[in-house]
Amino acid sequence: MSGCAVTCRAEGARTVIALEGDLSLPDVQRAEHEIRAGRRAHGEHLVFDLSPLDFLDSSGLSLLLRFYLAAEGRGGSAALAGPVTERVARVLQVTNLDQRLTIHPSLRAALDAPPPGAGRRPGARADSR
Repeated sequence: MSGCAVTCRAEGARTVIALEGDLSLPDVQRAEHEIRAGRRAHGEHLVFDLSPLDFLDSSGLSLLLRFYLAAEGRGGSAALAGPVTERVARVLQVTNLDQRLTIHPSLRAALDAPPPGAGRRPGARADSR
């Protein structure tokens, strides 16, 4: 699949943003528009479902990070949900963001967990234990 499909939906008090395909420079502007619309419609507690994401370049990573930080700055929260592909995991590891952002092993685990900051230091890795 080329390009990135973005779908947003409410799941309880969270906004689930599923990213499918390749999130790279040609698609970042459109993806940003769709994520903003989802956030406006469903709220500032964001969960990015990265399980259908095949590829992420620096512009896509920058987009995720901007929304992650903006949600927290607006009194919301943000988390990433996997499982992520090896290619996406490698980008997160090389940039050390896998140690700084909350990454859950699955969407269900992300939705079941309290929002980041509620009893856990920000950026802590979520466990499935």
